[in-house]
Amino acid sequence: MPAYPGAAGAFAPAASNLSPIALQRGEGAYVLGQLAAGATQLPVDDHNVTFEAAPAGASVASIACDIQGEDAMPAPGIFVEVHTNGAPGAGESIAVQEADTDADGFYVTPSAAPYTLSSFNANNVARSDLIPTGGRFVRVLRTKGANAVGATVKITRAA
Repeated sequence: MPAYPGAAGAFAPAASNLSPIALQRGEGAYVLGQLAAGATQLPVDDHNVTFEAAPAGASVASIACDIQGEDAMPAPGIFVEVHTNGAPGAGESIAVQEADTDADGFYVTPSAAPYTLSSFNANNVARSDLIPTGGRFVRVLRTKGANAVGATVKITRAA
């Protein structure tokens, strides 16, 4: 998956063909991960996703998901599932960020603990259920850990 488009810290949306992924109720999308070698079918999904390498720098922001709620409906919830291909090591974290404007400078990580995933189970999986969540757009900011492992991150909008 491509990293978040546009200049770091910008307050204007970047002109890009990497538009946010519109998620309807019950739909999910990989915001970090890539098409497996030999796979030919897009989009990237549970059957053809493979680990995306650790960021070259200290951190990388994913492409955003548009989770705007329908009229007269409460803010939707999302599920975030992270899987690494090895023990991530100290410092690995996934921050779930929200914004109402899809431009890098507007994304913030809420202070509530479930918005920052840094504990992984024995299978190198971390998960958070955010019900409800706030902003119209969500993305993740991955800070690589000491072991610089590959990762996939899937965001699913609650039904």
